[in-house]
Amino acid sequence: MRKKVGGIKANGKFVFILFAFIAVFCLMMGRVLYLKVVHGAEYESAAKNQQINRYDISVTPNRGSIVDRNNQVLAISTTVYNVVFDALQLADVKDAEEQERTISTLCEYFPDLDYSTLKQYITVNPETGEIYQNNHWKYLVKGIDRALKEEIEALNLKGVVFEKDSKRSYPLNSLACHLIGFTRGDAKWGLEGYYAEYMNGTPGRSFILYSGADSVTYQDYEAKDGDTVVTTLDYNIQQMAEEVVMETAAEWPSKNVAAMVMDPNTGEIIAMAESNAYDLNNPNEPLAVQSDTAFAEKWAAMSSEEQVEYLQTIWRNFCVSDTYEPGSIYKPITVAAALEEGVITPNSSFTCNGSMSIGGYTIGCHLRSGHGTINVEEIMAQSCNMGVIQIANLLGADKFYEYQMDFGFGQKTGIDLPSEDAGLLHDLAGIGPTELATMSFGQTFNCTTIQAITAFSALINGGNLVKPHVVSQIVDKDGNIVLENKTEVVRKVISEETSAYMRTALKATVDHGTGKKVDIEGYSIGCKTGTAEQGDRNRDDLWTLTYMTYFPAEDPQYIVFTVINQPEEYVDGVQTPAAMTKTLMENIIKYKNMEPTEATEDAVNLSSNKTVTVGDYTNSVIYGVVGDLDGKELTYKVVGTGNTVTNQVPKGGTTVDVGSEIILYVTKSEADSGTVSVPDVVGKTYAEAAAALEEKGFTVAFEGDQNGVVVSQDPKYGVSVDSGTEVLLSMEKKEESAEDTGGSDTQSNSS
Repeated sequence: MRKKVGGIKANGKFVFILFAFIAVFCLMMGRVLYLKVVHGAEYESAAKNQQINRYDISVTPNRGSIVDRNNQVLAISTTVYNVVFDALQLADVKDAEEQERTISTLCEYFPDLDYSTLKQYITVNPETGEIYQNNHWKYLVKGIDRALKEEIEALNLKGVVFEKDSKRSYPLNSLACHLIGFTRGDAKWGLEGYYAEYMNGTPGRSFILYSGADSVTYQDYEAKDGDTVVTTLDYNIQQMAEEVVMETAAEWPSKNVAAMVMDPNTGEIIAMAESNAYDLNNPNEPLAVQSDTAFAEKWAAMSSEEQVEYLQTIWRNFCVSDTYEPGSIYKPITVAAALEEGVITPNSSFTCNGSMSIGGYTIGCHLRSGHGTINVEEIMAQSCNMGVIQIANLLGADKFYEYQMDFGFGQKTGIDLPSEDAGLLHDLAGIGPTELATMSFGQTFNCTTIQAITAFSALINGGNLVKPHVVSQIVDKDGNIVLENKTEVVRKVISEETSAYMRTALKATVDHGTGKKVDIEGYSIGCKTGTAEQGDRNRDDLWTLTYMTYFPAEDPQYIVFTVINQPEEYVDGVQTPAAMTKTLMENIIKYKNMEPTEATEDAVNLSSNKTVTVGDYTNSVIYGVVGDLDGKELTYKVVGTGNTVTNQVPKGGTTVDVGSEIILYVTKSEADSGTVSVPDVVGKTYAEAAAALEEKGFTVAFEGDQNGVVVSQDPKYGVSVDSGTEVLLSMEKKEESAEDTGGSDTQSNSS
């Protein structure tokens, strides 16, 4: 009986266990069925999303372009592609020949790739049982152009994926570098930083779905490119400004040399140039590394910290970020304030004995013998310190300080560029007799270049302090205006009556004062010169030399401000911005075809009596355009690479003088095969011409006298052709009596 009972108990346990197992199994199956029926779609979607997100790539949008006022491109982003290696997909390909074809082809196209390394990527690691590159995404090459991408793509290589990317470039290299700025990671300088939110665009997405080795689905959501920034710059005037800056800096090495051109009525910056230029496409290497062996050695010996410090110095925009004592260019502001307050009239006169004692200090005039009795106009024309000190005393410290602030000193102008400095002033409580005297002629306080030109503009534009700006519009890809910077009057500083007097009175500086060297016969010009001590008064080598000029004087369209800041080995009367100022104004007058404003006798004006009408060359092929220009006796300058004219200055239908220069903006069309622009070698010797052409990759042939100079070339300058093309030079013997006097600036006047 006991055995029977025991058997029954054993069978009961077995049945219970079996029942429990079946119950658990049924519950599990029920759960699976429940999940499949009720949440199946949800979990399947989640699984797919997990797989997608694993290979989700952000597609960089093309950053918006930066262009000048004539639509010349200053900065542009282009679409490029990164070559990506999908090792898992290639490893799953069972055909060894197909694997070999992919790896060999990649190495053929990109010699820097290592064949054995690529081969190892798809080789199984015996320790892990997986391939060494056990993923779908390995960057091989970055930044290839679309043509190469499509060429490789047509080969249908297994395991090769192309990622869309964007590349920033600056076609004109160093032009306006301090104003345009550049991008490097999160660091953005100049306009690139200030208007980044408009130019950034919206990223897209590119992801890949994998379902086995042979099923790969690519999904792309296009990026939205950034907006285009239209600047107030005129590329041609910017180039003119940079040329005079570089020439002056080469002649007189200085801490800074700068030139600005602005419309005094609107605040539009037309040009902003300075020395210490750098290549926007390679900002981490100073230009001197390639041109100056001694500097290159010095650069190589610098520590990383020293190099960074040096680079940040040359990247800095002197015109908005650096301050200096302005000197005598401030005197007209003191005069205008006194006229506005009625403490002087244009007929007021003062006595200059060459110096005076104020607050225990002897303050001298630059003319130590004194100017004698001198009126208001002559105080400015002759830059008399004693006269302007007496005017400031009549005005008083309170009113002097009030006008100094009203003209914008001691505060930022609000220009649309980063890192603007506000300058440094005495506060009102700190202006004693000595401070008032020295401040009256622009010493013992600091300002920026942009502050000075903005304040001076208010003197001559009717009395309005206008906010300066370098961007006129921001437009989207459809041409819609996203942002527009219109002329903004910050405040009225002086009356139209006072401003009209100042415009006329400052002509005397050019007629017979300290600015005689910038006189251009036939053109009415106003001016104020400045020579200011900087910093330590015990030193005699820290000076800032300035010329503030505007024209036409009666109705100013351009104000030009040139600065030589702290020239090395300064000698009074030797270093001067006069030549660079005059050259820049002459070039602007020629470029804009400005008519003379004054009658001249026996003078050859910058304009010629013979005129021609410029054709409309837009959308024309440059081969025919240059021939037409030659026939009309017009010179030309080509901007860009390509053979299709997209824009021109001046526009078609404009009447210009014979000999005028026409600016042609070109681009490469789909039909163009030419990739290299032919340089201008007319007027050069054979050796000079051959060197210039061979540097660009051309071969050279000639006809005529090889010991002469080039009188013509074929293909002509500016035409884009394939590298290796032969350029035929026509040579003629240069007459021994011929002298090249072009571009010289003989100055017979002295200040």
